[in-house]
Formats: sequence, structure tokens, C-alpha cells
Amino acid sequence: MEAFDHLAEQYQGEHSHNPFQTALVERIAALLPAGAAVLDLGCGTGVPTAQLLTEADHRVVGVDISEGMLRLAREQVPAAEFVHADVKELPDDFGTFGAVTAFFSLLMLSRADIERTLKKTYGWLEPGGHLGIGMVDFDGDSVPVEFLGVPVTVSGYPEPELAAVLEAHGFTVVSIETVTFAPAGGPEERQIFALARKP
Repeated sequence: MEAFDHLAEQYQGEHSHNPFQTALVERIAALLPAGAAVLDLGCGTGVPTAQLLTEADHRVVGVDISEGMLRLAREQVPAAEFVHADVKELPDDFGTFGAVTAFFSLLMLSRADIERTLKKTYGWLEPGGHLGIGMVDFDGDSVPVEFLGVPVTVSGYPEPELAAVLEAHGFTVVSIETVTFAPAGGPEERQIFALARKP
């Protein structure tokens, strides 16, 4: 998204120090065998997700639609591979991964595209592979909002509905929790963190 090209540093300053996201990434890193391949959907600036995963000796492929975000990601996490692409346009045969992460990227899609992406994610995961998701806790589909001064549309689910959507796409929900987090300089928001597994 071109609008985010100029917001990469501001985004990182406000959203890269989420302890709940860090904890879930570290949990996933510990669950994986050494050198596992991880796909990070909507990788942003690479911090903290790709950074933590590469530091744990995993192979990371990050995908983002914003060249501005990717420029920072390549500088900050040179051990990862970063791909400029729209998450919802990735092909069914994009690759095979031990884990897929998507922190606050799926919410930029419509609900229909979120569910199409989850279907493809299931196909990319190895049997027993893990999916880590961070979402904002709200009930809406392509709702117009302003984010860091940029008009965007966002979608979300309440926690029980998100769990049901994951299960409907074949995942086993290992854990899911709703937390309150205040980005640096921003208002508090309720966020959902889910860990799911492909049987």
C-alpha cells in the first residue's frame, strides 16, 4: 500500500514493541525444529517478527505490499528474504512452511479475502505447522478508519468468531486471548493473539 511507504519509521516506532506479539513469536520459534521455514504475511519493517525468528536460526520469508516497509526490513533483518507482493494475491503454490505469521496484516483485508488467505495458508503449512495471528478485536468488514493519519479500511472479528473462522478452515486453535495494548503515542486498543495448528 503506497500510503504506508512514508510511514515505515513511524509505524515501527509505535508498533514494534508489543510484548504480546513478541511472546507469541518467541513461542512459535521454540515450537519449530531448527532451521524451519517461516512465512511472515504483512511483515512490515521486519521488527520484531522476522528479527526474532532469524535470531532463533529460522529461515524467514517476509511479504509486504509496501516498498517503504520492505526497505527498512531489508536493512534491519538482512538474514531474511523479503518479497514485494500483495498478501491476498500470493499463489496457492507459494511454498511450504513450518509456520506462518500474520500480525495486524489480515485486518487490512476484507473478511472474504481474510478467509481466502487462511485457506491458502492452510495449504502452505506443513502438517503440524503453526499459524500465529494478531488482530484488533472488533466486529466489522472493510470499515473505513484513519490509521497514522492515513485512510484505510479494516476488518475484524470478536474473539469467539475468529476462533470459529480458524476452525472452519481446518486449524486447531491452540490458544487465543484478547489483551489491551497501547502503542507508543497511540490510544489503547483491544487485540487478539491466536496460535493455531494444522493437524
